[in-house]
Amino acid sequence: RKTLPKLLMERPGLQLWHKMDRTFKVPKTALSLLLTSPDVYRSPRAMSLMRIYVKVLEDDLNSYIYDASLAGCRARVSCLPSGISISVNGFSEKLPHLLDVVTGRMLSIIEEMKVADESSGLALKFEKATKNLLRETKNFRLESPYETASYISRMLLEHNVWHVSNYIAEMEGEFADRDPLTLAECAKIAEESLTQRLQATFLCMGNINEDGAHEVVQLIENNFLHKARPLSHEELPKLRSMKMPTKEEAVRIFGPGVKDEKIPVKLEEVTYSESEENHAVEVTLQCGAEHEMGFEGVAVLELIGQMAYNSAYNQLRTQEQLGYIVSAFTRKTSGSAMGLSVVVQGSSSKPDEVEDRIENWLENFRNELAAMSADDVAKEAAAVVAMLLERNIRLGDEVATAWGSIVSTSSLGSIYNKPPFDRHTQLAEALTVAGVEIEGIDGEISTSKSKKTKEELKEQVLQLWDKYFAVDAPERRAISARVYGHKAKNDYEANVGKPGFLSSYDEIRQVKQFLSQWPTAPYWIQRQVK
Repeated sequence: RKTLPKLLMERPGLQLWHKMDRTFKVPKTALSLLLTSPDVYRSPRAMSLMRIYVKVLEDDLNSYIYDASLAGCRARVSCLPSGISISVNGFSEKLPHLLDVVTGRMLSIIEEMKVADESSGLALKFEKATKNLLRETKNFRLESPYETASYISRMLLEHNVWHVSNYIAEMEGEFADRDPLTLAECAKIAEESLTQRLQATFLCMGNINEDGAHEVVQLIENNFLHKARPLSHEELPKLRSMKMPTKEEAVRIFGPGVKDEKIPVKLEEVTYSESEENHAVEVTLQCGAEHEMGFEGVAVLELIGQMAYNSAYNQLRTQEQLGYIVSAFTRKTSGSAMGLSVVVQGSSSKPDEVEDRIENWLENFRNELAAMSADDVAKEAAAVVAMLLERNIRLGDEVATAWGSIVSTSSLGSIYNKPPFDRHTQLAEALTVAGVEIEGIDGEISTSKSKKTKEELKEQVLQLWDKYFAVDAPERRAISARVYGHKAKNDYEANVGKPGFLSSYDEIRQVKQFLSQWPTAPYWIQRQVK
């Protein structure tokens, strides 16, 4: 049977997970570490400096890591809103040494940055890293229109999130000239983020036994935790999702001008590139917090997303030819809010026309669902179940799955931070009808114990759709993100100031003060507290 990662050590500020590989039987190990810190994402300036720090570190370690890669070992340090992620993987024998070198250099380079002068090698690397980050950040504005649409919708859907303009302002412009980023400040922020207030989550997986895991975690304790104070629950970084307004709530925010709109909140932007001819629309329909939906609701939403993709592609791309990029998918935003998004990018129709066609498809898709036989719905559900229970074919896949479960609970507190290693199995059970044979993640064939009939499953699909997605649903929470190609800039400007139209990040930011937030608890906690 499939074995799960085991919690070898848990104390304030540290969790150590371990699993000995007995499936793939390769002489390789993966070490994954998340250093959770409230200091990394506390401001655009702090985040920018930490990204620069990581670039300087990568530049400094480049030759060593390249040699290690030739020997089959790899290391990576990443800057995340929740902290710093370190991953080391490869052949087991040399991996602890590689981890020690990387983590040790992460601290020693900070001490060198504190005393480095402007002509030093580190100062040159800092200047190079700053220019590269500025270029990458500015180039982000040149992403495809559909990616820009997703980004501006995220600005409203998520609570504490910094805009790309915030990062650029820290590196270029009036305020950056007045108060530039410095090597000494970078060292200060990195030291605070890596040594002062921390929570470490560590996974050792592969060809490594428990004694080896304890030896490796000692490196982490020696390098990062020996002086650090464990984070309290209140200090843990938490990303939250905003609750989009219903039509009734939107009227209270924007006035009666939106009462007849199917989608009362519209976010608009013009492509940064003047040569961009494509437009894009992303319509997002929120269901709610995943904890409120539970296993059943999340599973049924996944099923709807599976069926919606094929229908939207066939109708909006193949038949109506609205654009060459068309997709419909379930969407989870940071903070545990769930929903359904529909994206279209093309040059043949303006965003308002595409939005109308998406709304028309949503109404027709409800009719398609009603016309589907219970057997067809069960077949679609079986396809989703097969994807949920798909077996990992490489050690790296299994590590990624386990690590995802572990870090998803890192901010939940000591009562609820039990990783949901079986969540895919539980979701699959929610979509399985009575009497069906299923193959589990461990490869075993079993007969479903579910008492749910095909007809009941179809009814669940229709009920969820009618509650959250139907045009007249009282709980419908819909927003639209429109991105205009540069030639349609006049259409964008004509809508500025109209009720329900948010045409800048500043307007998006100010509307958030009217909105509440969804609970952050995940859906699998329900099973633990029953």
